[in-house]
Amino acid sequence: MTMSSISLMDSAKLEKILLTKRIGQFLGSGHEIEDEPRVAVENVARALAQDLCLQVREALAFELRSCTYLPHDLAARIATDVESVAGPFLAATPVFSDEQLSGLIPHLAAHAHITLAKRADLGDKSIYALVTIAGEEAVTYLVRNDKVELPEAAFSKIVSRFRGSRNLMERLCIRTDLPLAVVEDLVSLVSDSYRTLLMDAYGLDGALADRLVNHSRYDVIWRQVRYASPHQVHAFVIDLKSRGRLSEALVIDMADRGSIAFLESAVALDAGVTLEASRETLGFGDMRSFVRLMQQAGFSKDGAGRCRRIITAHNRLIGRTG
Repeated sequence: MTMSSISLMDSAKLEKILLTKRIGQFLGSGHEIEDEPRVAVENVARALAQDLCLQVREALAFELRSCTYLPHDLAARIATDVESVAGPFLAATPVFSDEQLSGLIPHLAAHAHITLAKRADLGDKSIYALVTIAGEEAVTYLVRNDKVELPEAAFSKIVSRFRGSRNLMERLCIRTDLPLAVVEDLVSLVSDSYRTLLMDAYGLDGALADRLVNHSRYDVIWRQVRYASPHQVHAFVIDLKSRGRLSEALVIDMADRGSIAFLESAVALDAGVTLEASRETLGFGDMRSFVRLMQQAGFSKDGAGRCRRIITAHNRLIGRTG
């Protein structure tokens, strides 16, 4: 390639860049423009938005970022371009309605999601689209953005999608606009220091916080025993006891959820009797035998009473269903 051809290319690129400035001034003037000249200018802008030269597309996006109106296809074309083009445009453009932006978000790259998450004027639909589709980094930026008010549905979606991310869950704790239902969910997902922060900020009772934490832990155990056979449940209960995790509250919770086998195994281990003896006394024994067995197992009077009611309800259900 000769020097003259290089100069010619540079000249053409410069002319296009200067043209983007004039287009930006024309479309962003704020004055009413007749349809015919506006359409002609918009068509030139469409051509420049597809130019092979990155610098030309960057210049166009920069010049159009403040326009209050652009054809949707042109704006979407710029928004879905590479980061150096789409970033400055998406950070400032007012051309998208909340509905339009929410529909565009699934088609945007991760860098664009991050850019949008930092904006102060996001609508509820766009926020929900971000927390549903964007990655953890973009959602973290959104959670840190205290200039936007997140709707309750967005908080719930964040917790359901990213509950395994301790960092993001603890970042949520710093916000001051959490719905109470989300606060109660977060209590079981964060460290003690952030749990205390939530309790202080939202007036959460300590006893309630402890119950919520335990309930969440019990959910994990329930998923393991829910469809297990009595033999598998017994092996699991033995393992829990060996690790010091077999509490009265846990046993009652599992029984209340429907696992009588868990109760039978736990009572057998704690009372030092066979599984068959535990099963017979709990299911068919008289009250005196039942009370003696529960005392041997170390159950409180209230705990034993709850177990009796659970077993009675269970037997009635079995009787009704044959």
